[in-house]
Amino acid sequence: MIEFSWIKVHAGNFGNKLADRLAKEGASNKDIPVVFNRIPKTTLYSELEEEATLKWQEEWERCNKAAITKQFFLNIQDRIHRRIKINPNFTAQVTGHGKTKSYLHRFKLMDKATCPCNMEDQTLEHILNNCTRHKKQRDLLK
Repeated sequence: MIEFSWIKVHAGNFGNKLADRLAKEGASNKDIPVVFNRIPKTTLYSELEEEATLKWQEEWERCNKAAITKQFFLNIQDRIHRRIKINPNFTAQVTGHGKTKSYLHRFKLMDKATCPCNMEDQTLEHILNNCTRHKKQRDLLK
């Protein structure tokens, strides 16, 4: 592990004096070969993005909330690679807070939760998978 810390200059610290001497020798000696190459910014950005994605995935797996959202996005890579325009309505739906009849009925804002198709309660799952009123749109997406 490499650790950086501030050292007061000209305080008699042996390691600091040695580092100064070696740095001056290295900067002035033309015969010393370069032992590193610059890392391109694109490489640095991709490595940082990869690390951030791994941390996000770990948090996603540890979280015991967001069960409905996790049905739509099984892992972070799926979410990142899907080009979805995120807006308040989309967010409300995938977090289980969409204004479906079932949701509104739960808060006593509707008398009943039944979908207008009269098959079952109007939940997001019902609208996406079973509702006869949205069959044509489902077929288009397939």
